[in-house]
Amino acid sequence: MEKIKIKKEYVWDYKKPINDLIWKLQRISMFFPSIGTDKETIELLYQNRDKLKIEEGKYILIGLYKELWDDKSKKKNKRK
Repeated sequence: MEKIKIKKEYVWDYKKPINDLIWKLQRISMFFPSIGTDKETIELLYQNRDKLKIEEGKYILIGLYKELWDDKSKKKNKRK
């Protein structure tokens, strides 16, 4: 399973975050885009966004972040 970390301040109601990817992504999506905008997390949010309970605006925003990361990767690969 992919490893994803959540800072303690975002899981105040648990002693330890539940070790389940969808649970962690759901928690991240609650605070998105304040957290979770790194490339790896965006990729996981994008891949699993239909499994998450998120509002339409965040759903679309995750897609936009994914496009931006993909564009950055393409530009970086062209320079090599």
